[in-house]
This record gives sequence, C-alpha cells and structure tokens, in this order.
Amino acid sequence: MKRDRSVTVDAAPTNARNNTQAHGGYDAYFVTYSVDDSGGTVTQVLLASLSSGNVGMTLTRAMRVTGNILIIELATTAADGMPVVRTLTWHRLELH
Repeated sequence: MKRDRSVTVDAAPTNARNNTQAHGGYDAYFVTYSVDDSGGTVTQVLLASLSSGNVGMTLTRAMRVTGNILIIELATTAADGMPVVRTLTWHRLELH
C-alpha cells in the first residue's frame, strides 16, 4: 500500500456481501478481529486496505475449526450473478 493515499477509491456499496474491489484480481488488507465461538463467526474491522474506500469496514464471516484447520467462508455472488462460496482455509503447522 503506497503512503500517498490522497486519491480515494470509492468503497463497495454498504449492502455488498463482499468487501473486495480487487486490483487485477488481488485484494489485501489487515484487520483487528473478534471470534464468536458459539455463533461460529469471526468479525473483522479493516484497519488498512489495498482499496482505501474499504478502510473501517466491519465484516462478519462464518467460520469453523476442525482439528488444526480453520475455515472462513463467505456466501456471495460472482460478477456474472452466480452464487459462490468464497473459502479461506488455514492449516496449523506443528514445527518440532
């Protein structure tokens, strides 16, 4: 993310189910987050983003943990209107 962010990119619509305004298919951001174990969700507050208009957004995603695997999912639609489930999968590695 460049330091001069004086040109603002419009944020996604407030009713958007996906935060991305990908640049060439790439999106990046960093967040603070909280986990609701009983509800099976993780809520993220975007502190910085490749798309400056997304800074400050709050996003809640479905999540589940199975063993050493964390899965975060977002049900949304593709550009052509087809429903898709975007999935982020993290595997915990045990280093010895």
